[in-house]
Amino acid sequence: MKITARSMLANFLLLASLVAINPTTASFAQTPGKPLKEALIGHWQLVSVTANERTPYGTDPHGSMFIDGAGHFSIIVISSGGARSVAYYGTYTVNDADKLMTLHLEDSVGGGTSNAAGRDLKRLVVLNGDEMTIQNERQDGSPGTIKLTWKKAT
Repeated sequence: MKITARSMLANFLLLASLVAINPTTASFAQTPGKPLKEALIGHWQLVSVTANERTPYGTDPHGSMFIDGAGHFSIIVISSGGARSVAYYGTYTVNDADKLMTLHLEDSVGGGTSNAAGRDLKRLVVLNGDEMTIQNERQDGSPGTIKLTWKKAT
């Protein structure tokens, strides 16, 4: 099972790097006129991770994502399932029109992200109140199978 979870995470990173945005799949509920970058700033707590309708990080994964206004982020995901825990950090850019966040990895550890420094991961972002869903898309524009749900920490 660990091999499958590692393979799923590696596939997640590969798919994320091949993202192609399909604007028809993105709904973006936020305060009108508020830029995406501004809406992302803060501390987010992990709610769930699904991959191919499975939960490789278990039914109760724990994690934190910190995003600052200067363009820096850090993510830690602690597994309660078969996948290895993972942590990575770096800088990010935002494309408001496409609701896209690109994570520029400076360093990482665990899962399939080891030695991923220099890699860019593109994420389609959907905000709904204090909840954020980040999902990759396949190169052909169809929705990806990896989805992380985060809730704004209070």
